[in-house]
Amino acid sequence: MGREQVALKDGPGPYYQRLADYLLGEIRDGRWGVGASLPTEKDLCETFGVSRHTTREALRQLETRGLITRRQGSGSTVVATSPPVRYEQNIQTIEDMLQHGNATRLHVLSSKSLAPEESTYASQVSRLGKAPCVWVRSIRYPRHDVRPLALVDVYVAVRSKVQTRKLLDVETAAAEIVHTVDIRRIDRIEQAFSSVNVAEAEAKVLHMKPGEAVFQIVRHYYAPEGRLLLVAHSLYHGGLYTYASTLRRS
Repeated sequence: MGREQVALKDGPGPYYQRLADYLLGEIRDGRWGVGASLPTEKDLCETFGVSRHTTREALRQLETRGLITRRQGSGSTVVATSPPVRYEQNIQTIEDMLQHGNATRLHVLSSKSLAPEESTYASQVSRLGKAPCVWVRSIRYPRHDVRPLALVDVYVAVRSKVQTRKLLDVETAAAEIVHTVDIRRIDRIEQAFSSVNVAEAEAKVLHMKPGEAVFQIVRHYYAPEGRLLLVAHSLYHGGLYTYASTLRRS
């Protein structure tokens, strides 16, 4: 018994675009969720009565729009249920900076205590924060996307055993970082921006190729008395992130 065919709606535009729109609608409606595999090219050809060229172009359209990833031999996998937009961070004030976390989610990978000689930033924490350092490595994701937005390394000047314990626990580390940079604790944030080529280990986490350009942001958070609270070193996926600001005459 042959596969039951599905007829695409009549409409303007090439046939591959109509197939891509149909598949997009099915993804949005939940037929294939994030992480699910789409039917093979052969199955799609048989289901819709189209050529291999039409099917491949329709899948390419979905991939370009950020809905699926394709790998030879592994087929097509859904990575988003709606076309993701490029993440834009518009910063005017410290409050804007701290609201960044509300538009993203942080997944903690690991954490450990660092001696000052183990890292430049751990040394800064020791010297300017006058405290031991705990390093927390995380991935930041947009709220409704599975693609990594940034790899974030945070170096915290810890003030108590309780804070140390929370930062060393991957289940509580993210909340403790948010608590540490509470607006009532922050007097100023110094930040530096640059473009760097991503190393192999970091590229793997960000789903990029080694050597591709990433947007590097280093931020130093200071308390009102001038003490360094933490250093945040972030590598943002250049294809997903835009940093925007507004300049006015003084």
